[in-house]
Amino acid sequence: MRSLWFIVPAHGRFQLTAICLAQLRRTCENLRTEAGIDATAVVIGDDFNLRTARMMGFGTISRGNQFPSKKFNDGIQLACDPQHNPRPADFVVPFGSDDWIDWRLFTELPGPDTVYGFQRISFVREDGRELASKFLNYPGGSGIRIYPRTLMHQVGYRPGDEDRDRGCDTSILNNIERECERVRVVHRLSDPRQIVDWKSKGEQLNDWGSLERHHTESVGDPWTELDGFFPNESLQEMRAHYERQRGLVTA
Repeated sequence: MRSLWFIVPAHGRFQLTAICLAQLRRTCENLRTEAGIDATAVVIGDDFNLRTARMMGFGTISRGNQFPSKKFNDGIQLACDPQHNPRPADFVVPFGSDDWIDWRLFTELPGPDTVYGFQRISFVREDGRELASKFLNYPGGSGIRIYPRTLMHQVGYRPGDEDRDRGCDTSILNNIERECERVRVVHRLSDPRQIVDWKSKGEQLNDWGSLERHHTESVGDPWTELDGFFPNESLQEMRAHYERQRGLVTA
């Protein structure tokens, strides 16, 4: 059975992260039962999110938040390096603690010299009232990419610049392209609603306003647009979270 690890740096946003990790658990379960892929995650941080990750059955690494790039490197090395993992992952996916992804995007995995990227993604506004689907027209698309372990081996299992606090996903891809002679990036076709980034007011590097320069494919109600792409349980949990944030419910 092929294996895939999601690499998830986390910091703060405890309620949102808990909902996203629960959905990631469902993604991993579907990958195993529906696609025959042994999927799991490792969460890297230094706060309550590690307890949540362990409750979900995920691995954890303790690391402060000064350089998020170190978090990605720690997770990738744990997943892929035989010196740290007796059963190294065949594939890794750098992933946000505020993201959801449809398991069906992993039914086909890249060859040893190929990175799969996704250019279409949806973002939900900080108050949960609006979803915008975007086309990210640059190499590698969104920061969520599928990397084979063979490429990580060529960069010593630590592909990102160690001292970055922004652009960590771009750093990983740029360094791999520079060090791996035959690598190619393939943009996979997908519905933008298959990858969702949930925004939080004042708690992420790239807020809703920063997305305006990207081409918008559609705008709509998140709960209507995502129905059928993700489980009702996940959608209900996230909707209740945003309602609590807006003071519409108290529990």
